Amino acid sequence: MAGIESSWPVSRPRRTPSSKPAPGAAGASQVYDRQVHRREISIGFLSRLLGGGRQNTQAELQPKADDVATSDSADVVPVEPAAIPTAPVRRAPGPGGPAACPYCATLLDPAPERGRLCPRCRRPIVVRRVDGRLVLLTKEALDVFDSERDRESKEGIWTGERRRWLALAKGVSAPVNQVARLGAVPPSEAAVSASKDLYLAAAERAVRSARRDKRWDKVARIRHAQAAALYRASGSAVPPPDDVVALHRAWSAAAMRSLVGFGAQVELVAAGCCPSCKSDNGKAFRIAAELRAQRLPHAGCPKGLCACDWWPLPDAKATGRRTRRRAAPPPAEH
Repeated sequence: MAGIESSWPVSRPRRTPSSKPAPGAAGASQVYDRQVHRREISIGFLSRLLGGGRQNTQAELQPKADDVATSDSADVVPVEPAAIPTAPVRRAPGPGGPAACPYCATLLDPAPERGRLCPRCRRPIVVRRVDGRLVLLTKEALDVFDSERDRESKEGIWTGERRRWLALAKGVSAPVNQVARLGAVPPSEAAVSASKDLYLAAAERAVRSARRDKRWDKVARIRHAQAAALYRASGSAVPPPDDVVALHRAWSAAAMRSLVGFGAQVELVAAGCCPSCKSDNGKAFRIAAELRAQRLPHAGCPKGLCACDWWPLPDAKATGRRTRRRAAPPPAEH
């Protein structure tokens, strides 16, 4: 055994004065570097835990050269803000299972189900739940964790709103490449705003083209969809915002112009939702007079944008008030 021990000499490092930590500012710098390194590792772990860590999609939301060449709506696509940084956590395997302190990694068995102090380092442990599992956080990580959870809850809302704006954009012939790119980026408030701006810009181009061709039925369809979409995005306030009322009246004017070929008058078909709508239901109005002073949407309607519509009224039937025929009741059984 002595020979074996002598054949494997152990070399011990010689302690020199230079290997000792430098006092003062140098020692404080080393401690700070270690703290920064531990925080970076913990931030990455929380990012993976919450499904974060996505790269900034700024390049994806920026218009490309071919988009600028094919459409004048590329300037409405904004830049998505950078993702919120994350912070350190430790996930417990489940209720009753062991966990580790997020500060000193001391084993906690069973894992705490509510906030408490670590028995070793005596620091406060914050407990949260993610998909039915316990997550132990440091007090410093709580704000970042809550912001990430809030972001995840908003992603579902952002996804639905973006889908609606892009569907409307397709209906007015928005550039296909921009629609596809906005549909591929991660859901965010910037992506929703870009999808809305893309739709509005494409709708204005479609309206200008339809006006040149005197296609008032197409103008009416686009303006009606615009007013309804923006009214919903504004929270369906009563009374509606001025810009929404202006779009609704643009629809009304275009709808009446599209019916000029049937006669000089139109019939107002009311939804019956309020006294103002009911009082005008079935009445005939001259198109020229209505274009000068429009009555739709009815003031004080509880729906904000009332569902009243214009129907064609041929000149031969335009005398007096016209009432639509009701369906006859079914014959009684004997």
